[in-house]
Amino acid sequence: MKIKILKRIKHFFEREHYPFFRQLDTMDCGPTCLKMITNYYGKELSLNHLRDLCNVRSQGTSVTGLKYAAENLGFNTFAAEISQEVLLEKAPLPCILHWDHNHFVVLWHLTETHAYVGNPALGKNMRYALSDFMEHWRLSGQGDKGIAIFLETTEAFDQVENSPEPPVRLFSLLKRIDNHYKNISFIILTLLAATLLTLAIPLLTQAVVDKAITRKDIGILSLICIGQILLFTGRIFTDFLRSRLLFKVGMTISIKLIYEFVDKLMQLKLSFFEYRSSGDNLQRIYDNQRIEEFLTKHCVSAGLSAIILVVNGGLLCYYNWKLFLLFLCASIISVLWTNLFEEKRRRLDQRTFSLLANTQRHQIETFEAMTEIKLTGAEMEKNQIWKTMQEEAYAVRMESLKLDQRIQGVALFINETAGVSTTFLTASLVISGSLSLGAMLAITYMYGALNGTVNQLSDFIRSMQTAKFSLRRISEVEYEPTEDAHSSLTMSEGNPGSIELQNVYFRYGKLSPEVLQNINLTIPAGKVTAIVGMSGSGKTTLLKLLLKFFPVTEGIITFCGQDLEMITAKSLRRNCGAVMQDSFIFTDTISGNIWIGSPEKDLNRVKNACEMVNMKDYIESLPLSYETLIGTDGTGLSEGQKQRLLIARLIYRQPDYIFLDEATNSLDANNEKLIVENLNSFFMGKTVVIVAHRLSTVVHADNIIVMDKGNIVEQGTHETLTKSRGAYFNLVKNQLELGK
Repeated sequence: MKIKILKRIKHFFEREHYPFFRQLDTMDCGPTCLKMITNYYGKELSLNHLRDLCNVRSQGTSVTGLKYAAENLGFNTFAAEISQEVLLEKAPLPCILHWDHNHFVVLWHLTETHAYVGNPALGKNMRYALSDFMEHWRLSGQGDKGIAIFLETTEAFDQVENSPEPPVRLFSLLKRIDNHYKNISFIILTLLAATLLTLAIPLLTQAVVDKAITRKDIGILSLICIGQILLFTGRIFTDFLRSRLLFKVGMTISIKLIYEFVDKLMQLKLSFFEYRSSGDNLQRIYDNQRIEEFLTKHCVSAGLSAIILVVNGGLLCYYNWKLFLLFLCASIISVLWTNLFEEKRRRLDQRTFSLLANTQRHQIETFEAMTEIKLTGAEMEKNQIWKTMQEEAYAVRMESLKLDQRIQGVALFINETAGVSTTFLTASLVISGSLSLGAMLAITYMYGALNGTVNQLSDFIRSMQTAKFSLRRISEVEYEPTEDAHSSLTMSEGNPGSIELQNVYFRYGKLSPEVLQNINLTIPAGKVTAIVGMSGSGKTTLLKLLLKFFPVTEGIITFCGQDLEMITAKSLRRNCGAVMQDSFIFTDTISGNIWIGSPEKDLNRVKNACEMVNMKDYIESLPLSYETLIGTDGTGLSEGQKQRLLIARLIYRQPDYIFLDEATNSLDANNEKLIVENLNSFFMGKTVVIVAHRLSTVVHADNIIVMDKGNIVEQGTHETLTKSRGAYFNLVKNQLELGK
């Protein structure tokens, strides 16, 4: 009992000091949890370093990856499936928990009633009721058991050097508007003008009542009203100019930010995209838009609110400092009340976002798989799933609505009570003769102008934190080294040479098995080399290494005697043509899809390439011929037609090096025979590497490489390999029998 009390006392004093970091990408939860724990023990480590240690892949990290990373940092680790009782009574905290079957969180503190959890996806350390905590942590069908990773520091941890994140400062955003200082200066002037005009309105209102009405002077009344009309006209004009300039500056900054960001993305290694989802990269584009909004909207509105608060607040103090104090107290209470529910609102927003994302994913999957749904008779089942999702989303939205009503209702009551109190106090002063009626109306107007400025400034602070987080995500891309950061050599065109692989090993990550092992191979210049083997033997991976998609783990690859690592990716791919298994057809015209990336746009070359892949007659029979729109939003093509179009794209480029990965596996026998014959003549004088299963594609190759489990087990011509009756013969013997 005494231990439990001591734990609670310790938690009470430590809870505000539990570190928290928000994950930058969908798959960053594991490294981010490790970052929180290392920070708790006094170390500052960058997320990139922890990602690398955790072996983060496109599916995220694993318990094994987290254990490996923690042990490399000097922790003793132990992962186990344990019960709630063991976690509560005996578990050393903090620890990392497996959460919702696909996520990791940090458990800081646990009692019989609640848990204090650092969830990197939600943006804050959060307090959960024990029942909610168990719902997230326990495994399906395992009662009250879940997975936990326990960590204990050792002396080795003390020797780990800090590697903090690169600093992210909001002041660095100023360089993004360096070409717009003139417009920004004019916007500031319009803000000041609008504030002065706003200040004049209550004074004129007071003058109308106290001087014109009291004295019954139509002349003064007319002058004041004309003055008010001029002031309103001036304010409308300045607001018009400001909004026009803000739109112009905002759009220019937005285009510049997104263009520079996408340009940098295009220069990154392919591995950056392999380990991050498309959603994460799209989110970063949205982050750029969020920063643009922060610079051009939130900063401006906050500036206007600050000026109104200072000017009107000062004027209100001049009239009656007690009224200003009343306004300030009401605003602060309202802001504190609103912020009191920030954690719950954030949790509901996260649940809403997650449910909407799942619903959208289900709807897209349903529409894309409609044929399969009808074939399997699953219409009712899929519709019921959608209905259940909608009901869950409705329940969460209803909970959010109730929370918003509670927050807004009380905040409105506070502000309205303060407003009524102001009216009562000013009216009392008027009755007692301490204040004129005009001054009362002026104060009422100023109070209305002031109302909400504190909330707007509070919102600005929150938007500033959001902008800083967005800037952190974007900066991660900016700090990422480009594909050619350490390469400087360029390849000469028109003279294809041999490719050498010496003692090449490759694995996708530190904890991944070796995909290629001790590859020693010469791909002769001007010859056709075929690579065959069972699925998963490493053929496609080898091709990706030759195209510099990934760096080798060990060994060296040379083109014409030049180290591939030193050759720039741009010059390499300018000399290469490839058709991969996942090559893409863009939403563009047929001709646009063929000459994409080529500096010359020659329709005759397009026609020649299409003739070589036996598509010329089909294309020219279409109403728009080569200008026919294809791709996702255009005319549908069969898989065979897509493959022929991809080969035509390669032919159009006239590359020195050609890489084909199952480039004809969707073609019928007649088309394949014709295209292979045409390609054989096209291959003359070029260095060609073909990955294929079909015998007809590789039988005429100058050299055939046979791979198995990442190793080269045989090589030779078709005739010599079939005579030796080894791995190659066993691979193609069924096709040999069919060909008899």
